[in-house]
Amino acid sequence: MIESYNLVVFKENNKTKLSVFAHDAAHAQAQALDIARSLEADKFELVYGLNKVSRLSDLYRRLAYSDFKHQECFEWKGPVTNQVPSVYAVGKRFYIRPLIQGYLGLDKDKVVKNTCKNPKCINPYHNHYLNNKNSKLSGGDVQMALAFRSQGASVQQIAKALNVHRTTIYRTLKNECVPIGDQDH
Repeated sequence: MIESYNLVVFKENNKTKLSVFAHDAAHAQAQALDIARSLEADKFELVYGLNKVSRLSDLYRRLAYSDFKHQECFEWKGPVTNQVPSVYAVGKRFYIRPLIQGYLGLDKDKVVKNTCKNPKCINPYHNHYLNNKNSKLSGGDVQMALAFRSQGASVQQIAKALNVHRTTIYRTLKNECVPIGDQDH
Protein backbone atom coordinates (compact mmCIF):
# COMPACT_ATOMS: atom_id res chain seq x y z
CA MET A 1 0.00 0.00 0.00
CA ILE A 2 1.31 3.45 -0.91
CA GLU A 3 1.02 6.16 1.75
CA SER A 4 1.14 9.94 1.37
CA TYR A 5 3.47 12.28 3.24
CA ASN A 6 4.02 16.04 3.35
CA LEU A 7 7.58 17.15 2.84
CA VAL A 8 8.66 20.72 3.55
CA VAL A 9 12.15 21.54 2.29
CA PHE A 10 14.00 24.61 3.63
CA LYS A 11 16.89 26.56 2.14
CA GLU A 12 17.91 29.80 3.83
CA ASN A 13 14.62 31.73 4.28
CA ASN A 14 12.71 29.84 1.56
CA LYS A 15 10.62 26.69 1.70
CA THR A 16 8.87 24.39 -0.73
CA LYS A 17 6.10 21.91 0.07
CA LEU A 18 5.93 18.60 -1.78
CA SER A 19 3.93 15.41 -1.63
CA VAL A 20 5.90 12.20 -1.17
CA PHE A 21 4.46 8.77 -1.88
CA ALA A 22 6.05 5.78 -0.18
CA HIS A 23 5.45 2.22 1.01
CA ASP A 24 6.21 3.11 4.62
CA ALA A 25 7.82 5.74 6.84
CA ALA A 26 11.36 4.46 6.21
CA HIS A 27 10.86 4.68 2.43
CA ALA A 28 9.41 8.20 2.81
CA GLN A 29 12.41 9.24 4.94
CA ALA A 30 14.86 7.90 2.33
CA GLN A 31 13.03 9.79 -0.42
CA ALA A 32 13.00 12.96 1.67
CA LEU A 33 16.79 12.73 2.05
CA ASP A 34 17.22 12.26 -1.71
CA ILE A 35 14.88 15.15 -2.50
CA ALA A 36 16.57 17.45 0.02
CA ARG A 37 19.98 16.58 -1.48
CA SER A 38 18.79 17.32 -5.02
CA LEU A 39 17.30 20.67 -3.96
CA GLU A 40 20.47 21.51 -1.97
CA ALA A 41 18.27 22.08 1.09
CA ASP A 42 19.48 23.09 4.54
CA LYS A 43 16.84 20.98 6.31
CA PHE A 44 13.46 19.33 5.82
CA GLU A 45 10.38 18.20 7.74
CA LEU A 46 8.37 15.11 6.86
CA VAL A 47 4.90 14.39 8.25
CA TYR A 48 2.08 12.01 7.41
CA GLY A 49 -0.62 13.54 5.19
CA LEU A 50 -1.11 14.82 1.67
CA ASN A 51 -0.11 18.08 0.03
CA LYS A 52 -1.24 19.20 -3.40
CA VAL A 53 0.53 17.01 -5.95
CA SER A 54 2.78 19.29 -8.03
CA ARG A 55 4.76 18.48 -11.16
CA LEU A 56 7.87 18.29 -8.99
CA SER A 57 6.16 15.88 -6.56
CA ASP A 58 5.12 13.73 -9.51
CA LEU A 59 8.68 13.76 -10.90
CA TYR A 60 10.10 12.56 -7.57
CA ARG A 61 7.40 9.86 -7.35
CA ARG A 62 8.35 8.62 -10.82
CA LEU A 63 12.04 8.59 -9.85
CA ALA A 64 11.33 6.73 -6.60
CA TYR A 65 9.41 4.00 -8.41
CA SER A 66 11.53 3.97 -11.62
CA ASP A 67 8.39 4.82 -13.54
CA PHE A 68 10.10 5.57 -16.86
CA LYS A 69 10.26 3.40 -19.97
CA HIS A 70 13.65 3.10 -21.68
CA GLN A 71 12.38 3.69 -25.20
CA GLU A 72 9.85 6.49 -24.58
CA CYS A 73 10.49 10.17 -24.09
CA PHE A 74 8.86 11.69 -21.04
CA GLU A 75 8.20 15.33 -21.82
CA TRP A 76 8.28 17.91 -19.03
CA LYS A 77 4.96 19.79 -18.92
CA GLY A 78 6.21 22.47 -16.53
CA PRO A 79 8.24 25.65 -17.00
CA VAL A 80 11.03 25.85 -19.56
CA THR A 81 13.99 28.24 -19.42
CA ASN A 82 16.08 28.71 -22.58
CA GLN A 83 14.29 25.66 -24.04
CA VAL A 84 15.45 23.55 -21.06
CA PRO A 85 12.96 21.99 -18.57
CA SER A 86 13.15 23.83 -15.25
CA VAL A 87 11.32 24.36 -11.98
CA TYR A 88 11.36 26.89 -9.17
CA ALA A 89 11.76 25.56 -5.62
CA VAL A 90 13.14 26.96 -2.36
CA GLY A 91 13.49 30.36 -4.03
CA LYS A 92 15.76 29.12 -6.81
CA ARG A 93 15.50 27.90 -10.40
CA PHE A 94 16.61 24.32 -11.00
CA TYR A 95 17.07 22.64 -14.35
CA ILE A 96 15.33 19.28 -14.26
CA ARG A 97 18.11 17.02 -15.60
CA PRO A 98 20.72 18.12 -13.00
CA LEU A 99 17.96 17.91 -10.37
CA ILE A 100 17.43 14.26 -11.34
CA GLN A 101 21.20 13.78 -11.24
CA GLY A 102 21.24 15.08 -7.66
CA TYR A 103 18.27 12.92 -6.62
CA LEU A 104 20.00 9.82 -7.98
CA GLY A 105 23.18 10.73 -6.10
CA LEU A 106 25.28 11.03 -9.25
CA ASP A 107 28.44 13.13 -9.40
CA LYS A 108 27.39 16.81 -9.58
CA ASP A 109 30.60 17.65 -11.48
CA LYS A 110 29.36 15.73 -14.51
CA VAL A 111 27.53 17.52 -17.33
CA VAL A 112 24.12 16.06 -18.19
CA LYS A 113 23.51 15.56 -21.89
CA ASN A 114 20.17 14.47 -23.31
CA THR A 115 20.68 11.69 -25.88
CA CYS A 116 17.24 11.54 -27.50
CA LYS A 117 17.50 15.10 -28.89
CA ASN A 118 14.02 15.95 -27.54
CA PRO A 119 14.66 19.18 -25.59
CA LYS A 120 11.66 18.63 -23.27
CA CYS A 121 12.46 14.98 -22.49
CA ILE A 122 13.46 14.37 -18.86
CA ASN A 123 13.57 10.56 -18.96
CA PRO A 124 16.67 9.64 -16.89
CA TYR A 125 17.35 6.74 -19.27
CA HIS A 126 17.90 9.31 -22.03
CA ASN A 127 20.69 11.13 -20.18
CA HIS A 128 24.45 10.71 -20.40
CA TYR A 129 26.72 12.13 -17.74
CA LEU A 130 29.87 13.60 -19.28
CA ASN A 131 33.10 14.92 -17.79
CA ASN A 132 32.72 18.24 -19.58
CA LYS A 133 30.38 20.05 -21.94
CA ASN A 134 32.23 19.03 -25.10
CA SER A 135 32.75 15.36 -24.22
CA LYS A 136 31.72 12.88 -26.86
CA LEU A 137 31.88 9.91 -24.49
CA SER A 138 29.96 9.24 -21.29
CA GLY A 139 31.67 7.74 -18.25
CA GLY A 140 30.35 4.33 -19.30
CA ASP A 141 31.71 4.82 -22.83
CA VAL A 142 35.17 5.63 -21.43
CA GLN A 143 35.06 2.44 -19.36
CA MET A 144 34.05 0.49 -22.48
CA ALA A 145 36.92 2.03 -24.45
CA LEU A 146 39.37 1.04 -21.71
CA ALA A 147 37.94 -2.48 -21.59
CA PHE A 148 38.17 -2.84 -25.39
CA ARG A 149 41.75 -1.57 -25.31
CA SER A 150 42.74 -3.98 -22.52
CA GLN A 151 41.47 -6.80 -24.74
CA GLY A 152 43.70 -5.67 -27.60
CA ALA A 153 41.18 -3.77 -29.73
CA SER A 154 42.66 -1.12 -32.04
CA VAL A 155 41.73 2.55 -31.84
CA GLN A 156 39.81 2.18 -35.12
CA GLN A 157 37.80 -0.76 -33.75
CA ILE A 158 36.96 1.08 -30.53
CA ALA A 159 35.93 4.22 -32.43
CA LYS A 160 33.65 2.18 -34.67
CA ALA A 161 32.09 0.34 -31.70
CA LEU A 162 31.40 3.61 -29.83
CA ASN A 163 30.37 5.51 -32.97
CA VAL A 164 32.90 8.33 -32.59
CA HIS A 165 35.91 9.55 -34.55
CA ARG A 166 39.25 7.85 -33.89
CA THR A 167 40.74 11.11 -32.58
CA THR A 168 38.17 11.04 -29.77
CA ILE A 169 39.49 7.61 -28.78
CA TYR A 170 43.12 8.74 -29.05
CA ARG A 171 42.38 11.71 -26.79
CA THR A 172 40.45 9.55 -24.30
CA LEU A 173 43.18 6.92 -24.08
CA LYS A 174 45.82 9.63 -23.69
CA ASN A 175 43.81 11.26 -20.86
CA GLU A 176 43.50 7.87 -19.16
CA CYS A 177 47.29 7.29 -19.56
CA VAL A 178 46.87 4.24 -21.76
CA PRO A 179 49.80 3.62 -24.13
CA ILE A 180 49.06 3.80 -27.85
CA GLY A 181 51.19 1.54 -29.99
CA ASP A 182 52.67 2.17 -33.42
CA GLN A 183 50.03 -0.06 -35.04
CA ASP A 184 47.35 2.52 -34.11
CA HIS A 185 48.85 5.44 -36.02
